[in-house]
Amino acid sequence: MGMSQRGKLPGFEKKQGGFVALAYGWIYDFDLRATFAAADGGTRIGFALMVKHKMPWIVAVLLAVSIWPGVWITHSMLSIYFDWYPAELWKTSVWYLPLSIIPIPWVWKMAMSRSRAEAEISSRELIERIAGEMGGRVEQMNG
Repeated sequence: MGMSQRGKLPGFEKKQGGFVALAYGWIYDFDLRATFAAADGGTRIGFALMVKHKMPWIVAVLLAVSIWPGVWITHSMLSIYFDWYPAELWKTSVWYLPLSIIPIPWVWKMAMSRSRAEAEISSRELIERIAGEMGGRVEQMNG
């Protein structure tokens, strides 16, 4: 496809029966998967958005491995700067762990929702560019 060679179709990769392009999200990017199907007098291209799985896994691992060092760093900082702060690490763990773990599902959901919304906007722009380049038209855009 000429658009990919001119840099107009980011992340383009030819696949059997279609192609994949990159739809930019907020934190997580998505694959815009296109499939070709014969239609009356031409070809119909169907599109689907799929999250790229690598980045969510990286974020999940980083969240998991950063919680305990956060307890230790917070405890040492508070112990150094405030004489009145308790010396026992478990007392910091009692309040720090719930404050850092409980919000994770809401933050994760918000990041995924916002990333999908941004990727939908990006994919609409890509689809319009593809249709214009190929002399086609967009019949229906589900949102």
